[in-house]
Amino acid sequence: MAGMSLQGLLISWLIVGELNTPADTAGYARMIIDLPPLLILLVGGVIADRTNGRSFLSLMHLAMALPPLILAWIVYTGEMSLTAVVAFGLAVAAIQATADPARQSVLSRVTRIDIQRTVTLTTIITSMVGIAGFYLGGALETLGLTQILVLQAIFFLSGIVAVQRLPSMPIVAGAPRANFRDGWQALKSLPLVRQIIGLNFVSSLFNAGAYIIAIPFITTEVYGGDAAFLAGVMIVFTIGSVGSNVLLFFVMPLLHPGRLFLLMQLTRIVILAALYTQPPLWLFYVLMVAWGLNMGVTTTMVRSTVQELAPPPQRAQILALLLLSFMVSSAISSPLLGNVIAFATPLAALLPGIAFSVIIFVVGLTMTGLWNHRSDRV
Repeated sequence: MAGMSLQGLLISWLIVGELNTPADTAGYARMIIDLPPLLILLVGGVIADRTNGRSFLSLMHLAMALPPLILAWIVYTGEMSLTAVVAFGLAVAAIQATADPARQSVLSRVTRIDIQRTVTLTTIITSMVGIAGFYLGGALETLGLTQILVLQAIFFLSGIVAVQRLPSMPIVAGAPRANFRDGWQALKSLPLVRQIIGLNFVSSLFNAGAYIIAIPFITTEVYGGDAAFLAGVMIVFTIGSVGSNVLLFFVMPLLHPGRLFLLMQLTRIVILAALYTQPPLWLFYVLMVAWGLNMGVTTTMVRSTVQELAPPPQRAQILALLLLSFMVSSAISSPLLGNVIAFATPLAALLPGIAFSVIIFVVGLTMTGLWNHRSDRV
């Protein structure tokens, strides 16, 4: 997560700040980075249900170290271009997509507490480490891009130490051989999982998408910031996300997690509307903390609910479909919001999120079972 947090900052800064890419082109570049890993994610779900999780994750950590080392060499030789940055982002995203279903499904196999608090605790720890990644990225202009990329490769490699301390995790005993249809077929009997994944997709479309695309342009064009400023914004956002999960940990397990997910849609409307007014810098930071808190709660509620309801033999594939909803939304929203910024202003990219937050709340309240869902783990 330290390496992936650094990755998010690097891609945003290299495309927007270093190469001065126009907003519409930047949106399409992000789409190219996000789209191909979508199919790979489903493959990762099948592999995770077919293989020993510990061995597979060790191999993935080795593979993750290669793209930053290759880009470091390209930068050293003075050949960096938008094509090289996009290829770098695509390679890391593809490997991450392959590994993520296995990493997520591991939680349910090793936890000794309820899955709600397990997901929350994992989010807290990885987010705190992610802040270190953002901080390091903020020193990019001081340390140099080549050195930062080498450090990122070291981060990815060091994850093998933790993976090797996991117990061996062979295929679930008695489970049939996994295939691509299993996850989809399992969802037919899990209407609540279908509903929350669908709502999460819409939520990510213009809310998480706005954070990924709009914030780099808001920091550079609206507030005139540099790489360190963008890193600072990402850090305060992550602090909000960590803070929300710390609070959740002490009140979990929740009897009605779906209600909290829906209520967070209403608070997000206020946050995005306030950001749209181009507030003074101190208030901008406060609102970014609030936005991080909001997104931290909604993401944790979605992940823990799906983890809780997914049957063990197909858990990795269903989690792959959840991760797919995040990634598809980013791939779709990136060019859309990039064009909104190109033809209007960076702040205008926040407006769709306000409208869709209203839609998510109304649909979730009246057309799904989220409001009345009761967790069996309480």
